Amino acid sequence: MFKPKIHTILFVSFSLLLTACGSSSHSTPQPYQPLNLSKKSEHYKQGAHDGCLTAAETYKKDHELFNNDFEYNEGWWAGRRNCEGREYAEY
Repeated sequence: MFKPKIHTILFVSFSLLLTACGSSSHSTPQPYQPLNLSKKSEHYKQGAHDGCLTAAETYKKDHELFNNDFEYNEGWWAGRRNCEGREYAEY
């Protein structure tokens, strides 16, 4: 009567142990490359500029545009991700 419970407990414990030892999805940082803004809208460019400033610890976001304009929102996140951990790059 105890054998099925012990086998189940051992199986679950072993499964949890294996998942804890899995590799992480951390990749090596990519070299810095400026965003290609040549075909982007003005709101996207403004968002990229503001996001980059935010990444450089000078918080800047036009909340009205961020909440209501997809291009600005996407640009803001792209600028922030691209400049995070780097010196400010003018966009």
